[in-house]
Amino acid sequence: MQLIDPAKLTDEQLMQWFDSLDLDNDGRLNATELQRALAVGNLHFSLVTIAHMIRIQNHGSSNAISCTEFGRLHDFLTGMQHSFIFFGRSHPGQLQRSEAMEALQHAGFQLDEMAFSTLFTTFDPECTNWLSIAEYIAMTLFLQSASATFEAFDQQKRGTVTFNFNQWIYASANVV
Repeated sequence: MQLIDPAKLTDEQLMQWFDSLDLDNDGRLNATELQRALAVGNLHFSLVTIAHMIRIQNHGSSNAISCTEFGRLHDFLTGMQHSFIFFGRSHPGQLQRSEAMEALQHAGFQLDEMAFSTLFTTFDPECTNWLSIAEYIAMTLFLQSASATFEAFDQQKRGTVTFNFNQWIYASANVV
């Protein structure tokens, strides 16, 4: 997807773009509207992943995003696209396993080999050892949510948490 560079996008252009995507004219983009908009840019995500994007941007306060939240999502997606292109040196349009690890480390995620291997396999459904941009973005969304959820339970900042079963279900549901 060729997104507009956020540095070159004026507030007025963002508002016009948002309004053109808001098909029901309610001032918010729901998951279906956002999915349709991203698909036009050749980013194909399930409604589950789109809903995840919305929850991250509005912190779960509703099932749709405002123009401001859309702007933040656009900045995130543009950043992920730049990262994907920068680290995906071996094959355009795909990110090799080692390149994905490098990209995640650059983004601040420090995972051991077992955690990374499990994560990568989860987001590589055809077991090709390559990720598309949509799979890479879904993986980074998962990591963002996992980090935020973990930090919410790690109030003493020790790097370790203990969950009861209900807390585990709550935490797990917040990262997908």
